[in-house]
Amino acid sequence: MAEKKWKVLVTDSLSRQGLDILNEKGYEVKTDPSLDGDSLAGVISEYDALLIRSGTNVTADIIEKAERLRIIGRAGVGVDNVDIDAATRKGIVVMNVPAGNTVSACEHTWALILSLLRNVSPSHQALKEGRWDKKKYKGTELYGKTLGILGLGKIGCEVGKRAGAFGMKIIACDPYASEEMAGELSARLVEFDELLEKSDIITIHSPLNDKTRNLFNAESISRMKKSAFLVNCARGGIVNEEDLSEALEKGVIKGAALDVYPKEPVTDSPVFKMDSAVCTPHLGAATSEAQERVAVEIVKQAVHYLETGRMINAVNAFAQDMDPDIRELAEKLGVVCGQLSENLAESVRISYRDKMEKAGDSLTVTVLKGYLSQFIEGVNLINARVLARERGVEIVSQSVSGDTRMLGDIRVFFNEDFSVEGGIIGGVPRLTGLNGYIFDIPLSGNLLVIINADRPGVIGHIGTVLGENSINIASMEVGRKSAGGEAVTVIEIDGDIPEELKEKIQKIEYITQVKNIRVGQ
Repeated sequence: MAEKKWKVLVTDSLSRQGLDILNEKGYEVKTDPSLDGDSLAGVISEYDALLIRSGTNVTADIIEKAERLRIIGRAGVGVDNVDIDAATRKGIVVMNVPAGNTVSACEHTWALILSLLRNVSPSHQALKEGRWDKKKYKGTELYGKTLGILGLGKIGCEVGKRAGAFGMKIIACDPYASEEMAGELSARLVEFDELLEKSDIITIHSPLNDKTRNLFNAESISRMKKSAFLVNCARGGIVNEEDLSEALEKGVIKGAALDVYPKEPVTDSPVFKMDSAVCTPHLGAATSEAQERVAVEIVKQAVHYLETGRMINAVNAFAQDMDPDIRELAEKLGVVCGQLSENLAESVRISYRDKMEKAGDSLTVTVLKGYLSQFIEGVNLINARVLARERGVEIVSQSVSGDTRMLGDIRVFFNEDFSVEGGIIGGVPRLTGLNGYIFDIPLSGNLLVIINADRPGVIGHIGTVLGENSINIASMEVGRKSAGGEAVTVIEIDGDIPEELKEKIQKIEYITQVKNIRVGQ
């Protein structure tokens, strides 16, 4: 039984295996596929998690009313039915299952290609209607043809692997794919223009965004071979259906197959009327194996996040690939910076050892979370960067090597006029510097940060005042740059310190500033 009874709302069909996991955990689960739009917005404030498939549109208006929602889980790959920006700003993690339906979508792509090239659908229908139209439905072989793949993600790569078995040549267009990735498929990377001109079959496996919306329109389709086929099992909207139907009617290309549409469900697309088109109602992931797989995976990911705070397959967050000690250090340094700042800084610069370069983005966001939490409510690892930028905070992060001035692992500058430095020593996050003053003190509990002149008796006087008020000193460090100059004293104390006692210490001769930093455990 979970320590907290999380409330989960499921608005699309989810396999029983996934729901069983939630019920076994003791979560309060409501399944209601009828909820959408205003009806969903009316109840979303009651739930901690929302699990969906492609049938639910999670708009900015719905997200605005999601006061306690922590996660939107998409049982599948595409998340274009979720307003990612609104969720990020609200601090809600959006997760998907990028590999759950890979095989099913790949196999359906090939089902459509084979059906299209061998006229399976119309010849089947002719027989059902009592006609033997063998000559009419002469097909096209795959062997020796060029397959053009738009998008070398997981599904695109799986489609490419199977193309080799058919003896096909492969070209691919993907600005983010490497030559090494293409090489594993014996594919050649090309620009979009060449993909259009050289492919016998183009299969689409890219996301829907501003760059891909209506990518296949009258102009781009006209540059394809007259004998070519176009297949879309990715996202509706990448192919302009009006332009495609006109191209099919005029014989601009030989055929097309669609499994996805701009608005679903749909029964009146102009492509449906074309004899040279094969269309299915978004069946790419519609296998019992895929449905069970994505349901179980998204539920496990949601449970893991609700109970541990750790994210898996988050589309609007960094990869949490940091060592837990480094994560703790980064957040606590951010907290220290925030409590030392009088106001929100105009700039935050984060330097870290080159050994942490792989965790750089994670580390940066974690520092920001700790820092902003001292000024803004509701900051988490999802929205920290967005909230900082919205408030005009310039964020810079950099890996450094060979910097002898940096004793710890991470240094954080705010407004370039103050810095805090820390490191992991003996497995414990420790404060190793403040604005160039060197220390070695645990980053835990309550810290008194005192700026004073380096004069005899000042430290003793501070200890006396604390002792007279039953404040125990756990550890203390004094940093100075030159004898008799300015010094910074950091004292780890047990418990909190009353404001009036802080003011009393402030009045001690040679002390110019006292800050009480609450770092936490």
